Amino acid sequence: MAAIGHSSIVGLLVLAATALRAETPRERVSYVASALTAGNASDAMTPFDRSVADYEKLRSYFSGLTNAYQLTNQLEITEEEDASETAMLTLEWTLTMVNEQTGYARNRNSTVHVRLEMRHGKWMILEFSPLELFDPQQKP
Repeated sequence: MAAIGHSSIVGLLVLAATALRAETPRERVSYVASALTAGNASDAMTPFDRSVADYEKLRSYFSGLTNAYQLTNQLEITEEEDASETAMLTLEWTLTMVNEQTGYARNRNSTVHVRLEMRHGKWMILEFSPLELFDPQQKP
């Protein structure tokens, strides 16, 4: 049997602890923004629980935006209330949309309210509003 050195065991323990650490509510919402910026609408939906009001509408909005524009998302958390199993975030969300064919860019921003709940070791988004910020048909 091969011997495992002390540094190998410590490295494995650090790796295991990192894998077990749940993302924070902030990281979970940032994941949505990063996925949208990367153009991956389906990945952006993974933090959302299917019970979210207008889940399918939001999925459609994300898909429409990522298909029509190159996106940049900026978030600023203005309020945060955390408990062991729930979290409420209020953010200023700025969405920059660039039409890749024309190069025309426009910004939208809104105060977004997010409620998350710990489910099976992961923070899941249960409330997310307003959705209109992400409506690809919304006029400036």
